[in-house]
Amino acid sequence: MNKYILTFVCCLTFSLLGVAQTREIIPVNWGKIKKEVKKNPEHVKELVKRLSAEKIDTTMTYPERILAFYGQSFLTDDSEELDARESMKLLREEKYKDCIKRADKALGVNPLNLDALCAKGAALKLLATDSKSGVAKGEYVQYFNRMFCILNTIAMTGYGDKEHPFYVTKVSDEYSFMNHYLELYDRERQVLAGNCDLIYLKNGSKYYDAKEIYFEITRVLELESIKFGLMKPDYK
Repeated sequence: MNKYILTFVCCLTFSLLGVAQTREIIPVNWGKIKKEVKKNPEHVKELVKRLSAEKIDTTMTYPERILAFYGQSFLTDDSEELDARESMKLLREEKYKDCIKRADKALGVNPLNLDALCAKGAALKLLATDSKSGVAKGEYVQYFNRMFCILNTIAMTGYGDKEHPFYVTKVSDEYSFMNHYLELYDRERQVLAGNCDLIYLKNGSKYYDAKEIYFEITRVLELESIKFGLMKPDYK
């Protein structure tokens, strides 16, 4: 399965929204989120549970979604990432049942992991085309719906320019966001610009027409520093 087929499978479920700079944004305050997780982890866990519910919780506010998604990163420190990455690999290899098992393992740790959600949703959708698989036709929808809620939450954190980047906790989330939310497939190169990943685009899309896009990666850098024993960022 190539990346374009995978993207097509995922995008079928989404009602994509533009990111025009006329809307209100809610930049992520990493220090505030980290303090909230430390002070009241059960509250953050409850928000994560609501955001990952089978049916979309339409009562959640964007600040609550932001606290859930970005706060989750402080609860688990990316410990599900290897399983999530493996689930995507198995999906590309068309080993759908194995893919679902690895995705479930990742989602058991972090139910908001975009790669695991995408892998499981796509695998279920493809298995559902085989009447002998035992997979119901609509079983995949809840995973794509959860993906959409998360991608929509990321969209609310910025415009994608240097002054107002989109906030992420994983580099893989940058590509999920570009592929499945903004339909930005033609990319030239990626460079580190301060605490941001700057990605130069060959072409824009009907949802994003600039030639570059910025992602704020403070949390990504912190997780790397934890992994390699380097100095951690000083949150304000």
